[in-house]
Amino acid sequence: MSVETPPLEELIKQWEKDSQIDSIEPGRELLKIPIIHSKYNKYLLMHNLASRRASLEYDKIRKIKWMYYTGKLDSKQLDEFGWEPFQFTLKSDIQIYIDGDDDLNKLKRKRAYHEEASKFCEYIMKELNNRTYQL
Repeated sequence: MSVETPPLEELIKQWEKDSQIDSIEPGRELLKIPIIHSKYNKYLLMHNLASRRASLEYDKIRKIKWMYYTGKLDSKQLDEFGWEPFQFTLKSDIQIYIDGDDDLNKLKRKRAYHEEASKFCEYIMKELNNRTYQL
């Protein structure tokens, strides 16, 4: 099951709108707090789940890449991924290849992106908790 997470840029735009407080009717603003809180709590959950999915996918691909760099993939698996056999390298150099692998770094960036979006949602929710005191 795949759930679309709103991009961080969209969250920022929504928060710019939602953060506006009508100082003329603070009672109405107090009533909006649970609705806005629920909205960003949902986004927080979605980004946390996406981060976990990226982390699990990273672990899966990292194992495959480790097998590739250590020469443990057979020709059938190499054909499946469309890869050429990797030339033998020293065992101590394997981590360097894994750290520099584009596929793995793409997954790291994806996980970091969702983690930042989660942190942003947490910040918003803390701000909303303080809003009751401000009003």
